[in-house]
Amino acid sequence: MVEMPTNLAQQYFDSADVIMIAVSRDEIITDVNIKACTFLDYSKDEILGKNMFNDFVPKKMRENARRFFHEMLTGHLRHVHSEYPVSKKSGQEVIINWHNILVSDEKGIVIGALSSGTDVTEQRQAEEATIKMENRLQATLDSMLEGCQIIDFDWRYAYVNEAIARQGRRAKKDLLGHTMMEMYPGIENTELFSCLKDCMIKRIPHQMENEFIFPDGSKGWFELRIEPAPEGILILSHDVTKRKELEEELNKYRHRLEEVVTVRTAECAKVNEQLTEEIEEQRRKEEGLMLRAIILDNAREAIFLVNSNGNFVYVNDAAVKTYGYSRDEFLNLNLRRLLRPEEAHLNEARLRKILEEGQLELETVHLRKDGSELTVKMHHSLVKTLHGQFIVSVMLELAGNSENKPQAN
Repeated sequence: MVEMPTNLAQQYFDSADVIMIAVSRDEIITDVNIKACTFLDYSKDEILGKNMFNDFVPKKMRENARRFFHEMLTGHLRHVHSEYPVSKKSGQEVIINWHNILVSDEKGIVIGALSSGTDVTEQRQAEEATIKMENRLQATLDSMLEGCQIIDFDWRYAYVNEAIARQGRRAKKDLLGHTMMEMYPGIENTELFSCLKDCMIKRIPHQMENEFIFPDGSKGWFELRIEPAPEGILILSHDVTKRKELEEELNKYRHRLEEVVTVRTAECAKVNEQLTEEIEEQRRKEEGLMLRAIILDNAREAIFLVNSNGNFVYVNDAAVKTYGYSRDEFLNLNLRRLLRPEEAHLNEARLRKILEEGQLELETVHLRKDGSELTVKMHHSLVKTLHGQFIVSVMLELAGNSENKPQAN
């Protein structure tokens, strides 16, 4: 049994503002102060005689706490610190930081321990949350595509993420603890270092694009954001080498394109001049065609203009009067409509012959709108315009048709 040496000591034990528990070497609680009872929500009678580890330490930590206790009893140190959780009456777990004093009998044999403890639950939870946050931050920084590095006031690498190691073509372990000058000799003579120094000393942020020359002579381009940091300076970097190379290639192509455009512009000017002459010539032809159309409208013979499929695109007034169709009706008809049904199949062959040979002359029988027959002599000629090729057909009535001729619409 652990016995308190004096009444004064017992009084101090009971009135102490920290948790105090006396535990025998066989793990039995032999005494407990008021603070401990209040903290654990038990009465003193409920605690005394209980096994410290089986009854008050959560199962997950029980064996570790028990092992520490017995190793402490057999050790040479008389003042030992430990930390493990205990359970309150409500089941709530709290973390206690224990200060353990070994207690011996009059023969010097260790018979137990007197443990004073303070609740460090909130402190440990805060520390754990901080560690988790730092781990998350570390993982986030390490997984960034953007390079991140912290340079301390002695120009040593205090932190680098994986992206920086890739960008700098150095392993993280080779950079950390070394100065920038050791890793990249001559960097102190660069414009980049001037900006770094300005930020380090004057605490002025900078943004810049920097062409970096590596020790092997190769080059890389980086967008840099340089910010003051408590440890020194923070540098965020983005590798834009590929973009710069592409811009350089584009500039070459642009220069070549300008040369080509200059040559082509001169050529186009000449072509435009020729084209203007051709357009003017065609305009004169079109005006001539318009004039001829006026003449055709006043001709006595029926005249048609059809496309290569035989669809009417123009008829003169004489054709309207002769066949009995209005001009709008004609423009919705095909040349085969004027043929007798048994001869309609000949229309395609005649069109092909005109398109191949340029003209065709024949005698045939046409049908007027009212179905009456009209014996005619047709002269077909192929003409070509800016709008395509067409067939001009001139119809001459043969004798014997006048008695069947309809009145004009």
